[in-house]
Amino acid sequence: MNGYDPAALMQQYRAMQPGDPRMRAIRAAITEAELAKDDASLLQFHHDMIHESVFSGDRYQALVDFPQYLAITHRNPELAAEWTHDTLWMFKWIVEASTEFYQIEKKQVLQWFSEFRRELLKNGYSLRSWYDKRAIFYQFSDRAKMRLDYQSFLEAPRDAMSDGETNDLDTQVRFELQTGNREKALAAADEIFRRHLRTEEVPCKTYFYLLSDAISRGDLADAEQYAKPLKQLCSGERFQLEPIGMMFCWYALTDPAEGLRFYAQNKALREGSRNPFLCFWFDRGTERLFRAAADAGLDLNGQSPDALREKADALRAACAEIAAKFDARNGSEYFKVSLRDD
Repeated sequence: MNGYDPAALMQQYRAMQPGDPRMRAIRAAITEAELAKDDASLLQFHHDMIHESVFSGDRYQALVDFPQYLAITHRNPELAAEWTHDTLWMFKWIVEASTEFYQIEKKQVLQWFSEFRRELLKNGYSLRSWYDKRAIFYQFSDRAKMRLDYQSFLEAPRDAMSDGETNDLDTQVRFELQTGNREKALAAADEIFRRHLRTEEVPCKTYFYLLSDAISRGDLADAEQYAKPLKQLCSGERFQLEPIGMMFCWYALTDPAEGLRFYAQNKALREGSRNPFLCFWFDRGTERLFRAAADAGLDLNGQSPDALREKADALRAACAEIAAKFDARNGSEYFKVSLRDD
């Protein structure tokens, strides 16, 4: 192809603004590489698209591109060997992201898990990360399998394919709470807080798990100590729609007026997101907040309490539709149950 220069294309898109602008430029580069039948550059471009979607998008494009990436590795064994490490890391991103999209059939998710496991073992890696990600998937569909996978995660050795100590401690907080072991969860959380451990999502996720647990137990005094730091960590962060939704639930119970102010600061984050999992939790929290605000006689930008209540009803119906789709994919009633007010 005349004028085709993969290095120049890469330089061009890497200079673009992160997110949609960069992904559009990468998409153009992929098209040119396809026309040039340049599989080596195609792998690089698809890798960069997947990375951009996971870390600067809503993960949707990553799930679209990953099957194309795998197809290239399957027809090019030498390139596949060269890209083994990157492919395994992408498997981690993809199997976790697939949990968040009901459009990905359960059969496909489990097939990716199967291939991920096979590639880890073939290349001499521990299954620690595999058990971690599958426990996340089963959290929403099969609690017995979740418990087994979490236990296997704890027993498997940490290695170069693991997510590191900070994320491992956060995983322990998540699943110890899920399995009713609050003492162990608090010990792991204290380790994160005491040592000021940080990643892109920790300790935001850690506070979110603890706040969710406290609210579910009806312990608002306990919840308050987690809500305050969580608010600072999640506000304005477009990847944190789930914790923001939980903050709406907190304000619905404690201070609907402040909750409406917090909503106004963060509502733009919801616009344009194609991630149904994150949108569900944001909308569920918004519904509870609007209903509580209406009951308190509050208005939002001139909208009467009755108007807020109507919006809450519409959000409840929309959430119920998404819940049904997730539960149908997962074979459970997890999302349906999460909509209950008790």
